[in-house]
Amino acid sequence: MRNKKERQLQRVVAYICATLFAVFSFFFLAVYQSPLMEALYDHVATGKLEYNGYLVAAILSPLLTLLAVWMNRLAKFQREWTAMAYLPSALLLAFVTDIDRTIYTGGRSYETWIVIFVSGILLYVILSFVLQRVLFEKIKNLAMSTNRIVWRNLILLVLLFCLTGTLSNGEENFKREALVASLYNGGDAKGALKVGHKSLDASRELTAMRAFIMANENTLGQLLFEYPQYYGAEGLLPPVPRSSILDPDDVYALIGDTLLENEGCMEYLRRVAHSDSIGAVARDYYLSALLLDRQVVDFEAELAAMYGSYSPDSLPKHYREALILLAEFSDDFELVLESDTLFSQFEKLKDVERQYDDALVRNNYVRKEFGRTYWWYYLYGR
Repeated sequence: MRNKKERQLQRVVAYICATLFAVFSFFFLAVYQSPLMEALYDHVATGKLEYNGYLVAAILSPLLTLLAVWMNRLAKFQREWTAMAYLPSALLLAFVTDIDRTIYTGGRSYETWIVIFVSGILLYVILSFVLQRVLFEKIKNLAMSTNRIVWRNLILLVLLFCLTGTLSNGEENFKREALVASLYNGGDAKGALKVGHKSLDASRELTAMRAFIMANENTLGQLLFEYPQYYGAEGLLPPVPRSSILDPDDVYALIGDTLLENEGCMEYLRRVAHSDSIGAVARDYYLSALLLDRQVVDFEAELAAMYGSYSPDSLPKHYREALILLAEFSDDFELVLESDTLFSQFEKLKDVERQYDDALVRNNYVRKEFGRTYWWYYLYGR
């Protein structure tokens, strides 16, 4: 009778562990790390078929669960140790989702993963041997409630889930880049731009991706400085050679011409913007580059040269902010706007500056109210 109850208990515990691991691995692949898996798929498959994260998770999750069940036929983890059977599958799940920018740059080292897998398998084998030969007979003679056995397995599973998340990709910027690409490729440009919107951290690759989306949506002059800009004009273009999901050739195609050998970012954008056959996107990139390099005088001169007699009120927000700065610091330029809203905001910025003598405190207060304007970038940004 007791053996029958033991077998029934073991089947219940095994079923609970298998179900929880399958559910965790499915959502880990289909939701949490889906952008990374999509980035890997697009890089390998080069867009031949549309990526379906739920389908991939529906295939891999049962396979990883069945692998653990099959291996446990030899390891024989039982009772409160049943969840240990999922250690190899958890390591494989982490390995599959440990995707970073080395898929583009190459040179990835697998030494760390070799050490992890060897250590994991050794732990798996040693625990299996010790439990089978030494502990299980003693454990079986101890009265232990079903709830206690289940809870111990749940704790082990949670530890394995945490291990998986820790060993999986942890580079936040690359994960953001992957999510931006996934949303934008799915037609959600606004959602893509919201990724990491409140974060002050941004890689050059992520900065270039945002600029690419804004240029496609014709909002470069309206939204560029609502995001952190740490790379000047260089941040408008992705690094060469390629190191992110955004292919430099896609940016050059949007702008209208390729980058020449040994040509700098500003040289390239100036050349392309002044080409008669190039459209508004190239001009917006060039004017944005001038703003990023704080060349406000040249910005106004190029604006006038490209558009002739322009109406300041029709310009994007950041262009008007730059012209207000120029009018503030130059006696040779006067700006007239139909609405005095921006002038009032700039006066408010100066009032905030006058309130605080300490540079760090002043910087923080100005950032809090004006951190998404060109004024803050020009006066306080890197």
